[in-house]
Amino acid sequence: MPKLVVKKHRPLEIILAAIIFSAVFSVAVWLLLDANHWDFIKSRISQSEESRLLWEVNQGLETENKALREQVVMLERSNQIDDQVAARLQNEIRALQDKTYSLKGELEFYQGIMSDTTDSKGLNIQGLHIEATDQSQRYRFKLVLTNVAKSDRVVEVTMDMSIEGMNEAGSEVLSLDKVITGNELKRELKFKNFERIEGSLNFPEGFKPLRVVVDIRQKGLKNSAIQKIFEWPASAG
Repeated sequence: MPKLVVKKHRPLEIILAAIIFSAVFSVAVWLLLDANHWDFIKSRISQSEESRLLWEVNQGLETENKALREQVVMLERSNQIDDQVAARLQNEIRALQDKTYSLKGELEFYQGIMSDTTDSKGLNIQGLHIEATDQSQRYRFKLVLTNVAKSDRVVEVTMDMSIEGMNEAGSEVLSLDKVITGNELKRELKFKNFERIEGSLNFPEGFKPLRVVVDIRQKGLKNSAIQKIFEWPASAG
């Protein structure tokens, strides 16, 4: 005959065990999820920190690049100013050299006049100085007349000038009236010992001057005509 085992029914213990198991399981799951959650938070914080550092580095590089660009602009402007100053100084030096050359030629011209005057007597065409200008086919001239005499009597003379040269057709002679520029040059002159006549000559295109012929005639005297021929200076072109 089978035995009948009678066990004590404990529903409260079963419920308590189930509650404890559920709590332990919940805590384990929460801890597991919480660990992942904190790892995620730490990862995001780490990423945010790296982003912040990268942003700061980027800002620093942009600031440095801006400063470098400003320095480059300043250096370019400085070089441009230096080039402009150098070009201006070169132009000034060239102008001074041209002026010095012109003054040197004029000094030699007057020194020659002073030297020749010591040996001359009476009325004379002492010298002609010609120099080029910045304009093509235009020249400046200085004509010097002297009168070395014992008396201080004023002499009256008539002056004329012509320029001999070449053009495409051949030889050509230009009168002073055709080439003088500016105010009309005085032909009737009065002076005692020294007279300087200045003016500008403007030749037609294609004309190449070769020599200048100067004539003067003293009023009140017969056979007083004086003529002198000056070769066109090579320095004047």
